[in-house]
Amino acid sequence: MRFSTGFIALAVFAIVTLTTAAPTLNPGGDNQTMTALNYALSLEYLQAEFYKQGLAKFNESDFTNAGFDAKVRDRFTQIGEHENEHVSTLTSAIRSMNGSPVPMCNYSFPMDNVTQFLAAAQALETTGVSAYLGAASGLSDDLSTAAASGLSNDLVTTAASITTVEARHAAYLNELWGQSGMPYAFDTPLGPRAVVTLATNFITSCPYNTTVKPFAQLTAWLPAAGSNSTKVTTSFEGNGANLNSTYCQFLFGNNVTVSPRDECALPQNATGYVYVLVTKDRTPLTLDRDSNVLAGPALLFNNGTQSTNGTNSA
Repeated sequence: MRFSTGFIALAVFAIVTLTTAAPTLNPGGDNQTMTALNYALSLEYLQAEFYKQGLAKFNESDFTNAGFDAKVRDRFTQIGEHENEHVSTLTSAIRSMNGSPVPMCNYSFPMDNVTQFLAAAQALETTGVSAYLGAASGLSDDLSTAAASGLSNDLVTTAASITTVEARHAAYLNELWGQSGMPYAFDTPLGPRAVVTLATNFITSCPYNTTVKPFAQLTAWLPAAGSNSTKVTTSFEGNGANLNSTYCQFLFGNNVTVSPRDECALPQNATGYVYVLVTKDRTPLTLDRDSNVLAGPALLFNNGTQSTNGTNSA
């Protein structure tokens, strides 16, 4: 099965500058832990709202008519309940530390049919795992504020517990499409700018600004089914879009593979989700080093003959 969704690189983390008139939010001042918790809360807001809208739109018959077992909708109801519980827990933790929970943004999710809804959920949960892993570095060693209220160990445990549940969600959704629920021995962390880039197309308005600036939007396509080609096609607008001396970087598992953009060769061992970014040089990307990014990421799903094309453009 091969299907394409133009919105597959679904948004996570609603931390993005949207309107110059909105106030700048400073949740917790310079407290690194508070910032990380509010990032996580933003993710959970978005996920909870996504499942709320989707489940309100599609009933059990819609799922069965699309070729899915009726129990699939029950699983999505359960996932939505998990996200609501995460929102409640994170909000309580932030307030117990005398912090201000980040407010919700307004979202718009393209979901014209059940297939789009499920494909978007797969992308959301996959990217959510990567976002939590990347945000983990924001949980500072100095948890004095949390320790004062007896939450230091609980915060780390809660964040880790949410991450593992998000991974369970992603594994279920991968298996739902006949793909591997555990394609790699390690998962891929994403930094804030990469995650914000994925988020911008699904936020219609937001009551605050931040200084996190997204990268240029990248569109990417996997090779056609049955093709012997390994080339991923990419396009984006802006400075460097047409330069020959640019590179594709593929992030999957704990791997980073660099390929000249005129080849943009999908790695043979990228047999699951894979993020692709375009960079101006071949210096491998890390969480702390992304200044060479020109565009991306876009999220692709590759599983031999079963693959999903992705873009972070709506």
